[in-house]
Amino acid sequence: MKLDKTYIGLIAFLLVALIAMFGAYRFVTNHQNNGPSIGVVRLDDVLEMNPSYEDYKLAKDELSQLQHQYSMEQMALNQKAQLQEEQLKNVALNDTLTDALNVELQTRIGIKEQELNQKLNAKRAELSAKYLSELKEAHNAYDLEIVNLQLDLYAFDSRIYIDEAQKNAADAEKAEKEARLKALLEKRKPSNVDIEQIQQKIQSELEPMKREGEAELKQYAETIQADLAKKRDTMMQTQVQEVMAKHNLPVPQEWNDSWAQRLSDKEAEVNALHDALLEDIRMRASVVANEQQLDLVLIDDGGNIKGLDITDAIKASYRVQ
Repeated sequence: MKLDKTYIGLIAFLLVALIAMFGAYRFVTNHQNNGPSIGVVRLDDVLEMNPSYEDYKLAKDELSQLQHQYSMEQMALNQKAQLQEEQLKNVALNDTLTDALNVELQTRIGIKEQELNQKLNAKRAELSAKYLSELKEAHNAYDLEIVNLQLDLYAFDSRIYIDEAQKNAADAEKAEKEARLKALLEKRKPSNVDIEQIQQKIQSELEPMKREGEAELKQYAETIQADLAKKRDTMMQTQVQEVMAKHNLPVPQEWNDSWAQRLSDKEAEVNALHDALLEDIRMRASVVANEQQLDLVLIDDGGNIKGLDITDAIKASYRVQ
């Protein structure tokens, strides 16, 4: 009997010691330097228990997909914009259209110039015949042609040539007339006819007509040039519109604003769901903290905070719903 009482006393002593050790452990772990009692929560483990967690996870996935889609579309639009810029630059630098319109301009001015020269030449021939017919002295058969050739040759000196090809053609015509004039002067018999005086009279009467023709040609050239410039601008604008229609790029500001709104709305949804999850956990942690007589509950992501782990208690509160 004595041995039994000793044995029972030893067991009782051990139980008291264990209880005291457990109480000391609780005191040490939940009170930091005689401060408040602390509870810790492993947030990631608790979040998944919330019934709204799947909605939150889905919204996060949708936000991630939207951000990825935004990046891909932005990259594709940048590439299309660069290609469009290159094609528009090629339209601006392409001289084919301008060269074709310049040829048209030169051709039309050349035709107009020929028309005015034909009128001038007809008037010159008319005046030559008039003055030679008024001579009291007989004149050579070649005098009329000589006068006209000399006047024609004077006219070459005041011509303006559109291009080198026209100048070469005029030089060839001038050389031919000079050769003809030389031949006529060699055949012409001596005469008292003052050809130079006749030429001066004709030149004097032709001068107003010549100036009028030059002014008309200048005005015509300016009008045609302005019309062709408008035609070129219209054709270039058409090419520009075709390039832009082909790529069909959105208005940058509208595209950015639209995407900013979509991303902002989805981010707001994700944040709202996240805040709702945290608020629900706070409420449950508050209940557990009251039950455990805790002064403070902290989130423990890395296991570095010493305190009573109430994660399982909060998880249990979801299971009993």
